[in-house]
Amino acid sequence: MLKRRVQVISRFSEEEYFQLRRTARAAGFSVAAFIRRRCLTDERMVVVDGKAVRELYREINYIGNNINQIARYSNTDKRITVEMLERLKAWLEEIKKLIDEKLGGL
Repeated sequence: MLKRRVQVISRFSEEEYFQLRRTARAAGFSVAAFIRRRCLTDERMVVVDGKAVRELYREINYIGNNINQIARYSNTDKRITVEMLERLKAWLEEIKKLIDEKLGGL
């Protein structure tokens, strides 16, 4: 087992410390482990709000259902209007916008 014998002391304002603690917990780490990981690796850590991700998936599912309706329609009548294609394009733009809003443009 790795023994950590060297201690590094750093000072934070109360607000900085609480922000650090919240971020570490959201990432699933203790504060010390979070600091070590951020400082000693090139690994990029992304902390995402679970509620925002669930909402994004729900919205994407709604949009997917609409796209499936267009696909079913086109398979039965073999016609897709310009209006339908414009709606599809708008839904795709909505997906991009939701991702940017909910996940910070990741």
